[in-house]
Amino acid sequence: MVHAMIARHYLYGGYYPVGGSWRIADTIIPRIQATGGEVFTYARVARILSDGGRVTGVEMSDGHVIQCGTVVSSAGVANTFGNLLDAEVAADLGYAEKLVSVEPSFAHLGVYIGLKDTAENLGLPRTNFWIYPSNDFDADVEAFERDPDAEFPVVYISFPSAKDPDYENRHPGTATIEIVAPAPYEWFRRWEGSTWGKRGDDYDAFKAHLGERLMEHLYDKLPALRGRVDYYEVSTPLSTNWFGGYQQGELYGLEHTADRLRSDWLTPKTRLKGLWLTGQDILTCGVTGAMMAGLMTTTAMVGLRRMGPLMKRIFN
Repeated sequence: MVHAMIARHYLYGGYYPVGGSWRIADTIIPRIQATGGEVFTYARVARILSDGGRVTGVEMSDGHVIQCGTVVSSAGVANTFGNLLDAEVAADLGYAEKLVSVEPSFAHLGVYIGLKDTAENLGLPRTNFWIYPSNDFDADVEAFERDPDAEFPVVYISFPSAKDPDYENRHPGTATIEIVAPAPYEWFRRWEGSTWGKRGDDYDAFKAHLGERLMEHLYDKLPALRGRVDYYEVSTPLSTNWFGGYQQGELYGLEHTADRLRSDWLTPKTRLKGLWLTGQDILTCGVTGAMMAGLMTTTAMVGLRRMGPLMKRIFN
């Protein structure tokens, strides 16, 4: 089913939001506010509070407590049951034991590239590149995990500004490219707990070396871009942890192993009354997986009979 969804998506060319990815939030937030809700950024939740087998609220990192009877977590099951919920509560409900049966997906590197010319003038494609060194993917991954200088087992290159028909109106005379590639979290563990942007010269040098290697993949496919790049920045698994909260820098939540896909506890409803799950970990990875998980969670919370009228209210 998962493969069929992905294949069908790309058979029609894939989709990209007109106006850029920020339009997803820009469209959703007014809907939330119209019903009396609110959205906050830079507001980190420290704990999910509970008492007597049910949720009572959340405690923020600044100590502020928001009392509520329902909490929906899209922070991932490792964060929800391993960090946000008190250890005693997670153990009593059996989640500490269940977390052992799942593992995080591969961590990743990101390269964010800016150019001072249009995608059209630069000849940037609208397609995505998936670059593999050989047909033996498992062997390539194993070699890469052993040796940072081995070939990347896969390199993904995408061209957001070329895909977005509105980009030129917002940022005339410029273009963007992004590169994503796997990187074991163990390579970066020695800098764990350090502050973003202040991790030291050795970290910066290692990150720069990996970024230069990935840029060579871009130049190999589009040699005319050599010397045309105005700026690029590299993110590591520690960046993903810093900004996204994923403890191992994983891009796609839980690893898609057989054990994970057979787990009957990865559902919207949890054993703690009032606590619900959504996001990649209860369905599958990626934007579409997370979006459909939101639909699943809403259906589980309100029931099938109420979903029809609710969807009409949302989209009218």
